[in-house]
Parts: sequence; C-alpha cells; structure tokens
Amino acid sequence: MSFVVKARTPWKTGVLWTLVSVVLLATGWTLFEYGRFSAGFDSIDARKERRQLLDFQTDLQRQISDLREEKAILERAQQIERQAYNELDLSLKTLQGEILELKEELAFYRGIVSPKDASTGLRLQRFEIEPNGQQRGYHYKVVLTQVLKNDRQAYGQVNLQIEGLQNGASKILALRDVTAKRIKDLDYKFKYFQNLEGDMVIPEGFSPLRATATVDPGGRSRDEQIEKTIEWSTEEIDNNVGQQQETETDRAH
Repeated sequence: MSFVVKARTPWKTGVLWTLVSVVLLATGWTLFEYGRFSAGFDSIDARKERRQLLDFQTDLQRQISDLREEKAILERAQQIERQAYNELDLSLKTLQGEILELKEELAFYRGIVSPKDASTGLRLQRFEIEPNGQQRGYHYKVVLTQVLKNDRQAYGQVNLQIEGLQNGASKILALRDVTAKRIKDLDYKFKYFQNLEGDMVIPEGFSPLRATATVDPGGRSRDEQIEKTIEWSTEEIDNNVGQQQETETDRAH
C-alpha cells in the first residue's frame, strides 16, 4: 500500500468561499432589483421622494418652531395687557374714590358756606358709626358746623347713647359704658366746624339696635338742642360676631 501526500492551501479555500459569497450576494441583489423593477419600483424616484419628505419634515419643524415662538410672544403680550388693564382698573377705582371723597368734602363745605335751609345756627352735619376692625369695636364720628356768616363761637356737649338688647331685655348704654376712658360727653368748641370722633367697644352679650347723638348747645342756645338717630347695621353686627368667633377658634387651637 502506498500513500500520496498532498499539500493543502487554506487561503485558496477562503478565497473560493469569498468569491462564492460575492457572486451569491450580487445575484441576490440583481434578482431583488429586477423584481422591484418588474413591479414598477424606481430606486431613483424613491430616493428623490425620500429627500422631498425629509425637506418637508424639516420645513414642518421650522414652522412649528416659528409658531411656538409666536405663541410665546402673544402670551407675553396678553400678560402685559392684562397687567396694564388691572393697573388701569385699580387707578380708576382709586380716582373714583378720590372723586367721591372730594364731592363729600365739597358738599360739607357748601353746607357751611351756604346751607340749604339758610340757617345760621348750629348744625349736626354728620353722625356715623362704623366697625374699626377690632373685636366688637367701632369708630364713631360726629361733625358739627355753623355757617360762615355766624361769627360767634359755638360750644357745648354731645351726648351719645346706644340702644339695644341685653339678654333679651332693652338697655341703653352711654358713651362712658363703651369707651376705655369712661368719657361722659363730648365737649365741642368751634367757630365754623369741628370733628368729634373716637373708638368704642360693645360689651359681650349686648346687641346694638340704634345710636342717638344729642347736641346740647351751651349759653343762650340751650333751646336749640339737636338730635339724630341712626340704625345699627345688622351686617356690621354679623361681621363683628364673625371676627369674635374666629378669634375664639384661634385661641382654642
């Protein structure tokens, strides 16, 4: 028996397989392109259409960016406009308040210079009681006037009384009952006008109904007593009661 020894060349085998693979890929790609061509597919048109779609996408993205920027500008403009409107509205309300206050002052001074009743005597121009923000607290104000034609000095006292209910029974409180300084009467002395005002605290359990201011002129004018009564606002009472309840709740917590 005899043996024949042949030398093997691995690189030739590798080259052979590479060539076979290339031929197979080329054949497959050719068949693939032929199939697409037979079906009416044009790779050049497809690439052109893809570029057009990409350009359209880029254009849409640019439009979206522009619209977002425009939206931000409009929102900022709307915010500025709303702020300007609020400031203008506040300014108008302030001016209206000032106009109302000036009208009230003008009516007040007109009452001194030339009153409608042409009276030259003492007048109770204003009497009001309003909450002062404190628990069961109120601020009272009495304005006395006499016309400019009257050169004599007016003097006397103003007596304040508050009528209400205490535990279901009628009761009248004097000014000394509701002020810290226990003021009995309000003394006045003026030539043209004078404001008498201060703070009061309504006692617990007392429900005010009305308040009366009585002006007792001094000297020869004692027969010219002036009296004015105002009803106590139920809303003011409720507000003060609400403030009291809130304060008691806070203390409990």
